Amino acid sequence: MIVGLRTDFCIDATIKSGFEHGFKMIVPEYTNSTFDNEYFDKETAYRYYNEMMWPKRYAECISMEAALKKMELKI
Repeated sequence: MIVGLRTDFCIDATIKSGFEHGFKMIVPEYTNSTFDNEYFDKETAYRYYNEMMWPKRYAECISMEAALKKMELKI
């Protein structure tokens, strides 16, 4: 499960590297962010990666509720 800053740099590289090494990558909604840059604003970057680039390719992008359920211990 990946969270952090710089959606378009560190987070993207970590997700793709983890995927290439066989890890199931999971991204909870609204747990990554970035800054405006010369190519697109932060909201466009967030939507591009979380809604188009990663899903059904490199990572499972899920709701926070679904992420919390995945973290619950089953005893």
